[in-house]
Amino acid sequence: MDGRSLNVAVFDIDGTLAMMDKAKGTYEALPGAIRAMEICREAGMDVWAYTNGTFFTPEHYYPRLADAGIVLDEGRVMTPASVAAHHLHQTGHKRVMVLGAEGTVEPMRQAGFDVVLAGEETGDEARDVDAVLVGWARDFNLAQLTSMVEAVWDGAMPYSVSDAPYFAGAKGRVLGVSGSVGAMIAHTSGVEPTVIGKPAPWGLEMIAEQTGVAARNMVVIGDDPKLEIRMGRVGGAITVGVTTGIAQRHDFLAAPPDWRADIVLKNLEEFDAQDWLFAQEESLT
Repeated sequence: MDGRSLNVAVFDIDGTLAMMDKAKGTYEALPGAIRAMEICREAGMDVWAYTNGTFFTPEHYYPRLADAGIVLDEGRVMTPASVAAHHLHQTGHKRVMVLGAEGTVEPMRQAGFDVVLAGEETGDEARDVDAVLVGWARDFNLAQLTSMVEAVWDGAMPYSVSDAPYFAGAKGRVLGVSGSVGAMIAHTSGVEPTVIGKPAPWGLEMIAEQTGVAARNMVVIGDDPKLEIRMGRVGGAITVGVTTGIAQRHDFLAAPPDWRADIVLKNLEEFDAQDWLFAQEESLT
C-alpha cells in the first residue's frame, strides 16, 4: 500500500466474516473468511473482530463463531457495549439506564456500573441516572421510552450503541433497533444520543490502547462503507471493503473521498491476492 507496517487486523463480523441466522442465533462463515484471518496471522498481525451488534456479550460470540470455523483469541471480540463500558467509565458515568438485551446489559454490569433497566423503575429512582444507553432490543415499549426520555430531561446523557438503520443477516437486512429508538429519544427530548459503536473512533482507540498499535498500523475490513470503513479511514487505518454484506462496489466508490475504502473486494476469497499485506517495512508505531 504505502510501505507502512500493519500489525493489527480488525474484521467486522456480520456481512464480512459470517452471516447470522437470527432465528437460530448461529453463524455461517462467508467465503474466504477463515483463510483471510490465517493470512493476517501469517503476516504477523493480531486479529480482532469488532461487530456493531449487541445480540450477545463478547464472551458469547466465541463459541458461536468457532462453530462456524472462525476462531479468535480470548479478548479479541469487541462490541459497542464493551466499548460503551470503557468509554462511559472514562467519562465518569456511574449509574446508567440501559435498554437492551443481555449483550448490552451484562458488559455494563461487569464493568461495575449501577445499571437501571429502562422501564423497570419509576419516579426518582428511574431519573437518578447520569447516562442512558440504548442497545439492540427484541421488544421495547412506551414505558421504557418514557423512562429514558424523562432521564434525559433530568440531565442524563443519552448514548446509542449504533445508529445504523440495518445490518446484514443470513436472510437479508436486520433492523438496527438502537438507531430507531435513539431517534425517538432525540425527537422527544431534543437531545441527540452520542453513537458509541462504529463509525465512532472509540473502538479503534480501545484496540490501540490494548495492543499498543496506532490506528495507522491497522487494517480494517468490513461490508459497510458508512461504518467500519469510515471509522478506519478517519482513524488513519488501511481499509478494505467487501461486497458480501449490505453494500455493492458502487456503494463503496460513492462514499466521500475522505472515508472511501482503500480497496474493495468481491469477497474475502480475493484477500489472498493482497501482496501488500506481506510487503511491509519497519513499524511506524
